[in-house]
Amino acid sequence: MRRNLFLYLALACFVGLIAIFVFDGYLGIHDTINITAGEREQTVDPDHWYRYQDNPEVEAVWGEEKVFFSYKVNNRWFSSYVTPIQASVWQENKKVVDLFAEDKAIEPFNQTTVEWILDSEHLQSLGFDHGGYTIKIERKGTERKVIVGYYVPAP
Repeated sequence: MRRNLFLYLALACFVGLIAIFVFDGYLGIHDTINITAGEREQTVDPDHWYRYQDNPEVEAVWGEEKVFFSYKVNNRWFSSYVTPIQASVWQENKKVVDLFAEDKAIEPFNQTTVEWILDSEHLQSLGFDHGGYTIKIERKGTERKVIVGYYVPAP
């Protein structure tokens, strides 16, 4: 009987460790950003924000390249997740323009993807020039930033 008690205790500890890994690493709300500028594609995985303290950077040619964004929110919880998702362009801590704003309801263990385009010609029509811009992506309780650097190619 005593030998079985230790076996059951060891088995319970093993199951507990597995449960910790599942709840800590898998369950939750995870987001992924895909950015395409020209022929360069970049994916910002959910763990980027935990491992690094900096914001991802993308470069594009002013007036020639559009920057395409795809933002995926993955709900790995047992309940629905309702959140507004907003994306906007900022420069020197001032909002330049809104790119996307929509309320999303994500069912349990499901995901949603939203897409938008940053066009330098649109920024130019608003009176802005090449340089650095911050794309802020916000959802309930979370803010992500991506730095977009527009440059003029050498002649």
